[in-house]
Amino acid sequence: MSKDKKKSEKSVSFINWFFTLIFSWLPGVNIIFFIFTIAFAKTRSKRNYAIAGLVLALILALAASIMLFWFSDNVVAWLKDILPEAEAAGGAAV
Repeated sequence: MSKDKKKSEKSVSFINWFFTLIFSWLPGVNIIFFIFTIAFAKTRSKRNYAIAGLVLALILALAASIMLFWFSDNVVAWLKDILPEAEAAGGAAV
């Protein structure tokens, strides 16, 4: 890459990356944030990061949904077992 091209690319500040990471960690907000970042990012690095984050979040959501579907009976049985123990320990019933 030539020096002229390197200088023409804008760099992303520390604060900008910091808030990007904060919004990336918030469940639900991260999907919306990634979509807006893909649409309005001024640097290629931020756009690529948002695309990768969106793909990863969608893969994880799909995997969690599939696991919940396949193992829902086990989750319900576990919750039925743990609820009496929580009530006996003094926890509030949900």
